[in-house]
Amino acid sequence: MSKYTDEELMTFVKDRNISAFEELFNRYERRIFCFFYRLLWDVEEARDCTQETFLRLWRGRTIYAPKGRFTTYIFQIAKNHFLNEHERKRCRITFTHASRDDFLDSAENLISTNGSSEQAVANELAAAIGKAIADLPEPHRLVYILSEEQRFSYKEIADVLGCPVGTVSSRKVEAVRKLRKLLAPLREDFLGKDSHDREVSK
Repeated sequence: MSKYTDEELMTFVKDRNISAFEELFNRYERRIFCFFYRLLWDVEEARDCTQETFLRLWRGRTIYAPKGRFTTYIFQIAKNHFLNEHERKRCRITFTHASRDDFLDSAENLISTNGSSEQAVANELAAAIGKAIADLPEPHRLVYILSEEQRFSYKEIADVLGCPVGTVSSRKVEAVRKLRKLLAPLREDFLGKDSHDREVSK
């Protein structure tokens, strides 16, 4: 099954082909889990949401129409589940201080972790980045995660969220602005207040 495209596999799934469905699960399970984890900051809930996304994919297989990329299609299912279930419940996202490995992907471009002191700094940076992302308003958080962590283009994000590309662009700009503001105290701690003043003056 590995030789087939996502879209071809999904046409097989429409005919109840379990092997094709398992191949799609293997290709996307981790990406979908990471998407939910970054939104919810809860491992068990992210796992439950990931399972529900694939259940919905299977249940809705007969209505699948290959009009675009399968990647967009499955993330639309994931996004709809998040909005329908978690926004409806108005659940409060609670950030818990996690291990360095949970946030290493976000922090790895900011600092090298070659020793114990550097590792401690990386822990603090990664945790701060994670909390800042969790504190973003939901529309900005969705755009930021899809753009920076899932590497979607603005057009793909617009397709997933069902909004104009211009809206995606403005939300991304606002998300980055808010993150800079949220992380400003940490920047001052490590680089000094002058670095913040220089950033503001740009």
